[in-house]
Amino acid sequence: MIVTHHLNVGHGDTIIVEFKDSNRLMVIDINRSAEFDDDTRNELISEALNAVDDPFKMFYSLGLYNKTQLFEKAGFNVELTDPIDYINSLGYKSIFRMIQTHPHMDHLTGLNSLFTNFSVWNIWCHKNNFDMDESRLSDNQKLDWKRYKKYRDTTETKLDGTTVVRPFDNHSRDFWNEDKITVLSPCPDLIKLAQEKNNQNIMSYVILVEHAGHKFIFGGDAEKETWEYIVENYEDKIKDITVLDASHHGRDSGYYQPAVKLMNPEYVIVSVGKKPSTDATNKYAQYCDNVWSTRWKGNIRFTINSDGSGTYDTEYQR
Repeated sequence: MIVTHHLNVGHGDTIIVEFKDSNRLMVIDINRSAEFDDDTRNELISEALNAVDDPFKMFYSLGLYNKTQLFEKAGFNVELTDPIDYINSLGYKSIFRMIQTHPHMDHLTGLNSLFTNFSVWNIWCHKNNFDMDESRLSDNQKLDWKRYKKYRDTTETKLDGTTVVRPFDNHSRDFWNEDKITVLSPCPDLIKLAQEKNNQNIMSYVILVEHAGHKFIFGGDAEKETWEYIVENYEDKIKDITVLDASHHGRDSGYYQPAVKLMNPEYVIVSVGKKPSTDATNKYAQYCDNVWSTRWKGNIRFTINSDGSGTYDTEYQR
């Protein structure tokens, strides 16, 4: 059995995969945010108001005198999930595999806390020369960036009890085979290209997990160049998948039509706080009837049993 958890962390990504057969926990990226930004909250309030025929009549009949109250009464008070608390709620004390897809803060905010609160056996992160303007970071994010660079830049294979792993797409190990993980990207050329174009997204990890006839693809922030490489080299592997975690939060920049057409996903999950102006949801909907956003569904969970049967549940039923 595997269970995948697509967490509602606002603008960012945190995916948790429980490999029940091997008793291993995998975390892909982390974004630990305190609350919705004001733009997102206002947008949701507006949509709540527009969801009824006469919002103002509803507003006063319920005895509500401000938009925040209507927001909560209408059921749109969606709290962001703290990944640390969520992992604790699952009962885990250690993380077997942490995959840091690429060096953007909406994918690594909370990394230091993750290592502080849990034993992390392995971290996947590739060497690169990208830097960060630390003047734009909070004090906690500066610690996250320092922690990331510590593992990224080390020449050791093990650091503070954590094994540093840097797999490319053609690499394989027993643990990955047992958990049926395929690394679809990056390759050395993609990392080189990312640095030449000063675009971290191009070097993003893209991970395929297979279980009992089902396929899950976790796209990180992969962009066109990444997907072109995957289509060219893994066309058969990515056909007809169950769940696609849309790359780059469902933006146009992460949407590559030939890849999505091949994947033909049953479900597309978009991890996002505020809907971006470059949203590609309608494009995904051409190939998938179930395009779900964490900002509306909350945390989304898929469970796949060993016989291929499965279920899903969402935190909010809308």
